[in-house]
Amino acid sequence: MIVIESVKNPVYASTRGDEIDSLVKFQHLPAEVEFTASFYDPEEYGVQLYNSLIKGDFGPIAPYVAPLIPVG
Repeated sequence: MIVIESVKNPVYASTRGDEIDSLVKFQHLPAEVEFTASFYDPEEYGVQLYNSLIKGDFGPIAPYVAPLIPVG
């Protein structure tokens, strides 16, 4: 079983709203990792985390900001 100890800095990963990036501390890992939670995740813990994020369990979700594309 995957245990999530903490979740920080949730931000939408796209304009669709079906993916959310955040820093997650999993019990079995020594440090926080970047993790994308999705409604379509094949793993149950990913879907559960996504649903918890949408409910606001870890605070507000920052809006998606498109990456800057260098010109030239």
